[in-house]
Amino acid sequence: MPRKSDDPFYSHELPGLDGLNAASANCQHEEHVYATIEKEGMGLCDKTIYILQKGSDVQRTTALDHLKHCFSECTGSEITKIIAELNNGLWQLEVKVQVAAATAIIDAIPSMLPDSVSELVDLTETMIQLNDDKSRSLWLDVYVSILHHVSSGFAEQEMVSRTLKKGGLSEPQHSRTLCCRLIGAFCERDCSPSIINQFIDKSIPLCQDTDLTVRAAMCQQLCPLAKAVGHSATRDTIMAEMLELLRDEEDAVSRTAFETLIEMLSFLEPTYRKQQIYPVIRNHVKDPPSSIQGILVQNFGKYIWSVKADLVESGDEDITIFLKRYVGQSVSNDAAVRKHCAYNLPAVCATVPIGYYTTKLHAVTVALSEDSCCSTRCSIAAGLHELVRILDHKSFSLFSTIFTNLITDKEPIVRDTIIVNLSSILNNFSANITDSDESEQYFTNLIPPIVQWWESHAPRSLAKLQIMYSHVDYFPHYFSVQQLHSVWLPLFIKQLSQGPRAFLSDTARTVIHFSRHLQNSSLEGELLTSLINDFGKSKSYPNRLSFIEICKHLLTYYSRKYFRERVLETILELSKDPVSAVRRRLVLLLPAIRKTLNPPADVDYLSNFIKIIATLQLDTNPEVIEAVTVVAAEIEELNKELIENPNPEEDRIDAVKEQEELVLREAAMEQVPLLLSFSLSHSLSLTQPLGFPH
Repeated sequence: MPRKSDDPFYSHELPGLDGLNAASANCQHEEHVYATIEKEGMGLCDKTIYILQKGSDVQRTTALDHLKHCFSECTGSEITKIIAELNNGLWQLEVKVQVAAATAIIDAIPSMLPDSVSELVDLTETMIQLNDDKSRSLWLDVYVSILHHVSSGFAEQEMVSRTLKKGGLSEPQHSRTLCCRLIGAFCERDCSPSIINQFIDKSIPLCQDTDLTVRAAMCQQLCPLAKAVGHSATRDTIMAEMLELLRDEEDAVSRTAFETLIEMLSFLEPTYRKQQIYPVIRNHVKDPPSSIQGILVQNFGKYIWSVKADLVESGDEDITIFLKRYVGQSVSNDAAVRKHCAYNLPAVCATVPIGYYTTKLHAVTVALSEDSCCSTRCSIAAGLHELVRILDHKSFSLFSTIFTNLITDKEPIVRDTIIVNLSSILNNFSANITDSDESEQYFTNLIPPIVQWWESHAPRSLAKLQIMYSHVDYFPHYFSVQQLHSVWLPLFIKQLSQGPRAFLSDTARTVIHFSRHLQNSSLEGELLTSLINDFGKSKSYPNRLSFIEICKHLLTYYSRKYFRERVLETILELSKDPVSAVRRRLVLLLPAIRKTLNPPADVDYLSNFIKIIATLQLDTNPEVIEAVTVVAAEIEELNKELIENPNPEEDRIDAVKEQEELVLREAAMEQVPLLLSFSLSHSLSLTQPLGFPH
């Protein structure tokens, strides 16, 4: 339906005539600027300066976005010209251009020479006097960044006096705040004692400033200042101001003081810390002021860990004070508080002696793992592997049920979180279960939720699959031969055919890795026969490509003799494959196959191998020809190396593999196979959804 002239669309959605004319004029102006640059053949420096002088705000912003690249390509004198242009006119431009310039300079400073960085000081001094808060805030960051990257001589001769001047009582609040930040930045440099003493004298009035923002800013810098002045001056001067700030009437200041005090604990002298500072922190935990209650909940684990040495040395009474505070928070009606408790639980457990876990903290863990808030359960799931590590030999008895509940949680995000550390947890469980029947039953019960998680993500989430592939190498440690054979091998063989090609190598390696742990040569042989029939001789060329990937990992996990006798004929038949991609992939595997043909291998194997290479050199596909040319030269070098520099270590490892295979074959001859024949056509359909026994 056509719009009428009085439709609000015209007044609200389309610019008026004046707007259209302005946009048209702006476009013409931008075109003129670019035309002038091209006509005069300006270099990078001149082009940047011209755009800053004549360009539109969009063009200026774009040029500033590339300032780091510009400085890297320009000489020192050219950088000086660009900085001078910014100093002359940037303060007059729109705020968005000033913001773009500050952001670009912060990004560029680390890669600039110190002399060039020092030229930015006058520009920055001008910009921090402007009234716009957003622009000024970024330019204050520029000033601090400059101090980190100028030369020591310039910093001491020019920046010290500027810094001290900015902290004067007559200076505006933002200037005094900048002074605090610069003092902290100076203390991170290697400064002379005389300069540090000047900063100590300046820090005292800043800690007592009438503006709470300045007091909080100076409080944040007391930690680097204390590190610079040493234990004695910290104890005699800085700590007095710190404790006074801790009692500040403004919550923002006292909260900052408490956080800074915690950071300072690590380098305070132990005796002084234990006698003077630790009691202050303990009392704040026992009866916290309103100003720190929020951060005490959020960072309780960090705080208790920071006082671990003094807390444990103080004994049961003090430990009980801290744990009482933590346990009280864990039963809060506020879900956010309980979530923070779940997040901090590993740090709390790592701090107090293990005996306190079973008496005071295990009930908290159980309650939080069953919390009605999904985020709380997620936090427990994210940290459970740390709890398992800390409790170690007690982990299975304490956490097995919690783990089972989390991996079967109704919320997918909880299950996703616990799966991330699956192998860390199960490795510990497996090592600490003493009853073999209990172990088999427990891990059997874990199969359905793990398979369900796999099948829910396998078709669409590569990131989730990558997580599972990081765990599967450990599955033979948890699951029985029968479970590997009947559940996990069919699952990954299905992936070979239907899964994403990005994980083809991982999947093939997993299949061969599991096959090596079947501990039964009959099962291994049946599996290999199925792989040959369903992949090596498949009518589907992706399956034949998968078979080549399978063979690559067979060469790693099995002996040369096993490969020659079971697989060599089938893999070399693919040299005649009608699909060039298959032939090319085979060519890339030929050097590894060549290593299996050393004596005592029958010479006929090597003769046939040489004929295959000759045939492939006559291939009609240019990509195959290119690959063969490279590989043939590589094999020629390999032939020389095998004769001139044989590797006895490789031979020893291969002999061990061969002996293991011989033992399994002999055992198989003496007993009836444990399981039914492994047949993909019977136990697994590559085109049907996977089923597994209950």
